[in-house]
This record gives sequence, C-alpha cells and structure tokens, in this order.
Amino acid sequence: MMNTDDILDHEISRLQGFIENRRFSFFERLSHSRPALLTITVMILVFQMRHMPEQLANSSLDAAIAAERPVPARSARLVVIDDDDYKTLFHARSPLDANALAGVLAAVAKGHPKAMVIDLDTSDDSFRGMPVPNVPTVWNVAGEEMADGSFKLEAPLGGRGVASGSTLALAIAPRDERGIVRGYQHRYALQGGGTVDSPGYAAAKIVAGRPPEDPADHTGQTHYLDFRYQFAPIRVRDLLQDAQSPQWEKMALFNGQVVVVGGEYRAARDQYATPKGLMDGSAIVAQAVAAEVENTYISPASRWLTGLLMIAGGLATLAIYHFFKFRAAFLVSLVMVPVLSIASNWILFHRFAAWGAMVPLVIAVIIAELYSKAALYLAFYQKVAKLHSKEPKAVAASHSAH
Repeated sequence: MMNTDDILDHEISRLQGFIENRRFSFFERLSHSRPALLTITVMILVFQMRHMPEQLANSSLDAAIAAERPVPARSARLVVIDDDDYKTLFHARSPLDANALAGVLAAVAKGHPKAMVIDLDTSDDSFRGMPVPNVPTVWNVAGEEMADGSFKLEAPLGGRGVASGSTLALAIAPRDERGIVRGYQHRYALQGGGTVDSPGYAAAKIVAGRPPEDPADHTGQTHYLDFRYQFAPIRVRDLLQDAQSPQWEKMALFNGQVVVVGGEYRAARDQYATPKGLMDGSAIVAQAVAAEVENTYISPASRWLTGLLMIAGGLATLAIYHFFKFRAAFLVSLVMVPVLSIASNWILFHRFAAWGAMVPLVIAVIIAELYSKAALYLAFYQKVAKLHSKEPKAVAASHSAH
C-alpha cells in the first residue's frame, strides 16, 4: 500500500512530466509566459524609441569592418593630389591652378574611363574657362545647410554650366552622433525645391544609364558603407608622367571604370573619422562610388520590419521552450542567440556582420523564460513542502483516534 510520501513523489514526477512533455498548447503556454511577453514588449518599445537596433548593428558592423579583409575595387579608381603634387604642380596655392588641373583631367580621359568624379573645389572664377574632356563627369560642389535641412549649392567651374551628360553632386560627409562618417544619402533636398545626388549615386546613374533602384521609403535616409574596397591611389605626378607615353591611350588603364580625382594634401582639410579610421574625403567618395556601382552599400532598415523581426525572435525563443524539454530548450536557445541575430540582420541589412541588434532581446527572453520556469517549480515545491509539514500531524491524529 502506497504511503503519503510515495503519492507526493509520484505527483511531483507527474507534474514535472506534464510540464516538460508540453501538454499545454502553444497558445495556452503563452498565457503562462507573462514575464517573457512583458520583456518582449518593453524591450521593443525601448529599442525603437532609443534607436538601439541601429546603434547595436553599427557596433557589430564596426567590429566586422575592423576584421574583414579588403577587396580590390573593380569599378572605380582613385587619382589623388598629395602634398608633393600640391607643392610642385599647383604651387601650394588654393584655389588650385586651373591649367594644371585641366592637364590632369586630360590625362585621365586618355585612359578611357566610363565617367569621372571630380572631388575638388572648382567654384572660383579662374575655372570658368578651364577646358574639360568629353567624358561624363560628376562635379562635386559644397553646400550650405539651411535651417530646414535643405542645401544651397555652390556652382562648379566658376559658375558656368556643365556639359551635357555631366551633373552636379553634393560633396558632404554626414556624421552620426559620435562624429563618425558611416555613409551617405542618395539625394539631398535643395533650397527652393528639388534634389541633388550624392557623388556615388550620381556616378552609378551615369554607369547604369538610369537611376539605380532606390525605394521611396529609403529616400533621405543614410545608406551605409562597409569600407570593404581597397584602392591603390595613383599620384598625379605619376599619372602625368605615364600619360606622356604614346602607349598610354592604347593601354586604356581606366577602361569602363569611374575615376575619382581628389586631394589628400593637408591644406585641403578634408579628413574624416570613419569606422576604418581617418580617411580623406576623396577615399570616402571612391568607397561610395564602388558600393553604388557594385550594389554593395547597406540600405537603412525599416523600423516596422525591425519591430516585427524582434517580435518573431522573441516568440521563436518561447516556442523552443514549448516544444523541447527544459534542458534541451536551454541549450537550443543558446544556439539560437547568434542564429536568430544573424538571420534577422541579413534580412535587415543584407550583411552577416551586423548581427548584434537582436542579441539583447533574445537573451532577455531566455532569462525571463528561465525565471518563469524557476518560479513555477518553486511555487509547486513550496506547496509540496507545506503538505509534508502537515502530514505528521494528520498521521499522529489518526493513531490517537485508534
């Protein structure tokens, strides 16, 4: 005959098996996971209000950028004016000598580029009569930002109009709240209406012969760079020397490529902090050109899609604890932390590198679920303990009655 201890032990085993064998339906199970559901709701609201998914993704992407191997750029080349060029060829004077710059552009044109991006200030009147080669050209210009966020542009080439097939682009390096240049917008609003392209986007339009795809909800938002491309900058003095050879034009060194011409001399004061370290503005423009032409830039994530994926990640974690026994669920959920995070950020950013945005949420849900399990078992065992403490009295009473 079974005594009370045997009955209690059997009931404990039965309840544990009832819980671990998942005899509740998943939706009934959700009603017992209030801490986890509350955690999901609160964290999503906080994340969205504080822009934390973007910040965490940026931190993950920064780490990936620091560790990744550079990729040689196939679609863009970089020609730079360094300190020696600035001193000897341009006589260490700004604005640059228009005749000297005309010689540089002519040498580039002999290499048969698909297009040129001129990341130099040509707004001075001395450039009005400067001859330019018959190559589609993006002329970068500076712009003054107005109170409403629009820009008032300077004019290139001393104010004269650009040739047909060429265009203007706003030379700007947008910084985030930490002063880091991470990317650019495709278009910027102009004072009085209209838009102006960024240099990389303008160059990609020339190469493609049409505007690249840019969904309407991405207009005006930052497109991120991963700074993957490696450039071997060509110094202007070397370019001019090579261009004197009769074989230069036949070699067509720049055939089918976009050539970015810029300055990296100190007097230009054109260096910026990036996830890759300090970079010259012309190098950032070259990264943007290559990313646009080769379609490797990182589009901004939809806030709605981010929220939905965070909800899905939280519910997927809860489902693991429903369909697996406790020990297996804990191990599987630990594996799911990087899996869910990497998958979600591939959907959001099309990069495996930016995996950090989902990690805090998934870990918080696991902790909440562990707390919920622990609270359930604790409550049951406390109830059992009370029954044990009452049992001797009941047995003594029955003996005294006999």
